[in-house]
Amino acid sequence: MESGARAIVVVGGGLIGLSAAFHVRRADRRTRVTVLERAQVGDAASSASAAGVRVMGRDPAERAMALESLGRWPDLDRELEAKTGYRRSGGLRVALDEAGWAEARATVGAQRADGVPVELVDAAAAHRLAPGLSPECRGGVHCPIDGQAEAVATVRAWATAARRLGVRIEEGLGAEALVVEGARVVAVVRSDGARLPCDIALVAGGAWSAPLLAKVGVKLPLRGRGLQMLLTDAEPARLTPVVGCFGRPLSLKQLVDGAYLIGGGWPARVPDEAVNRWEVLDDSVRGSLEVARAVYPPLAARSVTRSWAGIEAFTPDDLPVLGPVLGLDGLLIAAGFSGHGFALVPTVGDVLARLALGLDPHLHLWRGLGAARLP
Repeated sequence: MESGARAIVVVGGGLIGLSAAFHVRRADRRTRVTVLERAQVGDAASSASAAGVRVMGRDPAERAMALESLGRWPDLDRELEAKTGYRRSGGLRVALDEAGWAEARATVGAQRADGVPVELVDAAAAHRLAPGLSPECRGGVHCPIDGQAEAVATVRAWATAARRLGVRIEEGLGAEALVVEGARVVAVVRSDGARLPCDIALVAGGAWSAPLLAKVGVKLPLRGRGLQMLLTDAEPARLTPVVGCFGRPLSLKQLVDGAYLIGGGWPARVPDEAVNRWEVLDDSVRGSLEVARAVYPPLAARSVTRSWAGIEAFTPDDLPVLGPVLGLDGLLIAAGFSGHGFALVPTVGDVLARLALGLDPHLHLWRGLGAARLP
């Protein structure tokens, strides 16, 4: 690398940090990019994700960014030259009671007005899309461009692609502090005490971003929450779309190998957030299975083979924080994705790279998601 080239240090080797690093190097091979990961890439929330790729049901502030990202997912394996396990299987959010059906009808118009291709489907159409649904299903909302990927495969794909472009990924080394001189971040101190000078520090450390930022006076109201996932034994393929339910916490998909992956935001206990330690709660396992089986009765014959959790960073409004910090140059933040950042990874990484390199940041995609909105 040439002497005097711009240097960017990315804090956090999850999907957001890896995507940002990849996009920076793809846009400018002269820029040196180092990713600091306290454990292994994707070790926290990224690998524990349900890996849904959806635009349906998002907050209006995220819709443009989600649509942009979903436009890239079908070709992402080619871009990264690696497999993510992506499938455009569609998404179906069903209603099992009158309140849910009323909510389904109420959500379609605003989404369609923003370009989200959702359609209201009656009970017969819902059962055709997902044979085996509860006979109580009144109908639902279908989005044909939603889909799913594989979390661990996607982490590996981004890491492999970033390394191929010359990104240096340092695993087992976190960020201890940011060095500020004259209202500008000029270096990142690694957990082993080494100082890495940088032009830009990009903090994408998930639930561990807030303590690092607080040391330089940036107060980010992030709260770590453990989110549980369940995996069942396998059966022959029968469920195509990713299934959710109005009024009930559920994300259900059948994987390529026939197993079912069940999520939906059920809580896990976090006895020690600092070291990424979590515990699955029996009540959450029971509750999650009860909802999943009520929506999709064939699951009654399946057994849970594995359970786990990931610690996600949540903001007060459940929307991510992106971009620079007023009054502190050389710092970019990407945190607080609140359990639904997986699908956004391609576009968020591109936006962060553009900000880091002084290019058009495509503000229309993330307007309203800056840190200034938070108390």
